Amino acid sequence: MVLSEHRYENNAVLGQGGYKYLVADGLGGETTGTAVAGVEYVAVTVLVASAVTTVANDTTTWPNLSAITVPAGTTIYGRWNKVTLSVDGSSAQAIVYKA
Repeated sequence: MVLSEHRYENNAVLGQGGYKYLVADGLGGETTGTAVAGVEYVAVTVLVASAVTTVANDTTTWPNLSAITVPAGTTIYGRWNKVTLSVDGSSAQAIVYKA
C-alpha cells in the first residue's frame, strides 16, 4: 500500500494528467483557459520561443509570470490554473502538462 501512495505523489512532477498543445500565431495568443477545480498545470515545454503568462492559486510559492520570453526547448515547472502563450516572433508553440 505504501508503495502505491508514492507512485501518485510523482504524478504532478511527471505531468501524468495529460497535456494541452498550444499554438499562437500573429493573430493573437492562445490559452489553456482556467482549469476546473482540482486541476493544475505543472509544466510548460516551449517548442518555439514564446512569451508565457501564468496565473497561480498560490503566488507565494509559484509566482505568476507575465509575458516572460522563454526560449525553445525550455521546460518550466510550477502549479498554475491558467497558462497563456503569446507570440514572440511569427508563431509560438508549447505543450502544457496537467497534474
